Amino acid sequence: MIESIIIYCMGALIVSNLITIWNVTNLPVHFYDLAFFKKNKKKLYTREEWENHACLRWGVIGELLICPLCLATHLSWITGLFIFLISNCTPWIILYGTFSWPLIAYCFFKKLK
Repeated sequence: MIESIIIYCMGALIVSNLITIWNVTNLPVHFYDLAFFKKNKKKLYTREEWENHACLRWGVIGELLICPLCLATHLSWITGLFIFLISNCTPWIILYGTFSWPLIAYCFFKKLK
C-alpha cells in the first residue's frame, strides 16, 4: 500500500515538474530552434514569440502545447504508462494519473507562477 502511494506521488511530482519547467522557462523556444534550425528563416527568441508562432502555424497541436492543463493531461497518461511498464504496479495507475495529476500539476504551476 505504501509503495502504491509513493508511486502515485512520484508520478504527480514528475508531471508537475515538467509542466512548470515547460511553462516558466524558455525551454520550448530552445527545442523549437534545435528541431527546426535548418528550416528556420526567422529565429524565435522569447516565449511569447514561440506561443504566437505555435498557435498560428500548428493549429490544434500548438494549442495543446501552450495550454498547461492539456499538456499535463497528455504527460500524465504517458508518465503513468512509463511507471506501469517500469514498476510492477497496477495498470490503473494510468487512469488514476490521467484524471488527477493534471490538476495537481496545474495547482503547483499556479502557486509557483
